[in-house]
Amino acid sequence: MPNGAALVSSVPPPYTECCVTKLQRIMLFFLLFGTMLIFGLIENIKGVSYPLIKAEFDASWEQQGFMVSMLSLSYVSFSIAAGIFLGRFGIKPAFLSGFAALTLGLFSVFFMPGFFSAAAALFLVFAGFGFFEVGINALASRTFTSKAAVLMNMLHAFYGIGAIIGPKAAGLLANNAGFGWRYIYLLCLPLSLMLFIPGIFIKFPEEKHSRSAVNEADKTGGPVKRKSFFDALRSPMVWFFSLTLGLAVVIEMNSANWGPLYFQDVYGMDPTTGGAAFLSAFFIVFTLSRLVCGAFVERIGYIRSLTGLACIILLIFIAGFCLGERGIYILPALGFFVALLWPTIMALAIVRFGDDAPVMSSAMIAIGGILNAGVQFLVGLTNRFFGPAWGYRSSLLYTALLIGMLILLRKKLNQTREVRHGF
Repeated sequence: MPNGAALVSSVPPPYTECCVTKLQRIMLFFLLFGTMLIFGLIENIKGVSYPLIKAEFDASWEQQGFMVSMLSLSYVSFSIAAGIFLGRFGIKPAFLSGFAALTLGLFSVFFMPGFFSAAAALFLVFAGFGFFEVGINALASRTFTSKAAVLMNMLHAFYGIGAIIGPKAAGLLANNAGFGWRYIYLLCLPLSLMLFIPGIFIKFPEEKHSRSAVNEADKTGGPVKRKSFFDALRSPMVWFFSLTLGLAVVIEMNSANWGPLYFQDVYGMDPTTGGAAFLSAFFIVFTLSRLVCGAFVERIGYIRSLTGLACIILLIFIAGFCLGERGIYILPALGFFVALLWPTIMALAIVRFGDDAPVMSSAMIAIGGILNAGVQFLVGLTNRFFGPAWGYRSSLLYTALLIGMLILLRKKLNQTREVRHGF
């Protein structure tokens, strides 16, 4: 269990051993970290491709906001599907389904002639991301048997490495190689296949039942029952975690989705240069943070760390927006603090929910994703009705709400008396 970080007294720690050999365990680490790398790379091409798609099809702000929202909805819908799928069939089928959807989407996007048909192909790509989000975190909860915060931060650092490479590579290809946004997505297809094919043959950890389910079966003499996705939805604690996670995702995605458009439409910056540089700088510090700060989170405590991070993020937003165009030199620093939100919340969930963490976290991801999808559409409407300066600036509101949710989550954990220390 994490040392000095929100230890849970009444819930057993995650799995103490993995039902695979040492070589298979190494292969699982390779698959986890490799998948997270291409996840970050492909998803964050959007910092370059979204403005290019908007320009090619002369899409309105409403259409752009609708596309961003629908892609987020795809991510959310298939996160829900993945959670149900995982509960019924296990981690490996859910994990590999993500690669199947991603591969099909990357291939089909090349042939789409219009704005909405292109959005439909990207819908498949984001469906793959939905399966990845659940599958990666479920597999990590089986594989990371100690130091959850450190390993989760390192895992998600590989997302940041991909996110650094993605926008810069896409910008270079679009400017220097003469490739359009379709070719950029098509060139990602071999990367997907490089992990998809080996993943079919790697042995995943065997499913285990929760301690509470085993105890209940012993009392009743009946079969062991595994927690389902719908059981998770009935847990009030899952909802507290989910809303907190969703607001953390909103803050992260607002920079990736709307930051480059903010600097393009308010200050006239080229999305393939200034916008790509903004995202790359954001994800450089994002990645460094996850690589080096996991141990500090373990020492300081999960909830205490999260609350402090959210307050710092709010101050950086205020400073960056007050500086106007020069805010492009301040706002990328958000990445250093935003980076720690998701893995720390997930690490806390692993400790809090114990053996049930894979299913509980899938519900958290789904609910949080629904919240993010709705907010992304609201950001588009904010740009439409209040001007393009105000969509990204609305991140101030969502950061304040995150601070409020963290206070409520801390209070809820204290009330249940399941957290001994680490606050």
